[in-house]
Amino acid sequence: MDYLWLVVLVTAIWVYFDARSIGVKKGQLKGFADLGPAGWFIATLLLWIVAFPLYLAKRGTLKRINGRL
Repeated sequence: MDYLWLVVLVTAIWVYFDARSIGVKKGQLKGFADLGPAGWFIATLLLWIVAFPLYLAKRGTLKRINGRL
């Protein structure tokens, strides 16, 4: 069970730094996915089963919005 929390923490940290490197800002998407890097970190930490797959699904769109493709 301890490893599960480690996986959640590590992926939340990765999401934060990845979102920062892409240039994600609040206001770029609509709905629940309208988060900045800190928001993605908190959402991933607290709602990992929903937020992490959502971030991965929206990552391409966020990269396109910020010209990182």
